[in-house]
Amino acid sequence: MIASAAMQSLNAVFDRARVAGLYRNRLLLLALAQGSALHYLNGTNGIKDFDVWAYFEAGPAKPFPHRKRWCSDLGPTRFGRHPDDLGYSGRRLDVMGRSIEVVSGESAEDAVRRWLASSAKSAVALRQKPVFCLFPDSSFSKRIN
Repeated sequence: MIASAAMQSLNAVFDRARVAGLYRNRLLLLALAQGSALHYLNGTNGIKDFDVWAYFEAGPAKPFPHRKRWCSDLGPTRFGRHPDDLGYSGRRLDVMGRSIEVVSGESAEDAVRRWLASSAKSAVALRQKPVFCLFPDSSFSKRIN
């Protein structure tokens, strides 16, 4: 459910944002991160929103828009609605993305692990909590870090 909602959000971004559209066919991995990933790990953290990170293979002249966050409504789920999210019928889904280098022969998971180990500000923050794979299906629920 979360992966398919994130894919829908990304498809809408690809359709309206020229630079993001360059990455339509370059998706490596979708990952659940931050507080929602911690909740998936321990079941007690609680969920404010679902943070999904999309990792794309670098290549086009411009990087994927890495300072953007696209928000959508997951709709009614067993997680209910966060009281601070006015206008949402369910939990908010935040999708962020990065274009990352992939070494020849490297798996998507390993490319993301290598990026998470980098000194990029986002990588430093993300690796403080667990990161779990949502897509591709063959890697679903694997812990990335």
